[in-house]
Amino acid sequence: MALGSTSRGRISRWKIQLLAALAANPFIANFFAGTIYKGELKALCVPGLNCYSCPAAAGSCPIGALQATLGSPKFHVAYYVLGVMIFIGALLGRVVCGFLCPFGWFQELLHKVPSR
Repeated sequence: MALGSTSRGRISRWKIQLLAALAANPFIANFFAGTIYKGELKALCVPGLNCYSCPAAAGSCPIGALQATLGSPKFHVAYYVLGVMIFIGALLGRVVCGFLCPFGWFQELLHKVPSR
């Protein structure tokens, strides 16, 4: 069976993207409380772009984490972040961008807005 298909029919990609966005951002109540989640999960990188400072984010964005460590005088190279990016990229490839990245889902929603 192809990715995203079931015995009853094909699951829409936007549903998978929505579930992946909710899995990476489970603390939605923080938007209303005006706080940012600061738990232990922030030390883990999630696949796809997901802003570290988003109130609902459970993990950190690999690109943002790499940028923060490269710009810090304390760290030179973030080997953990590079390893996670290489591992997930080798394992899943473009599936991360097409199905797991919350920004991809948001861009597809913006594309549906009528424009000239």
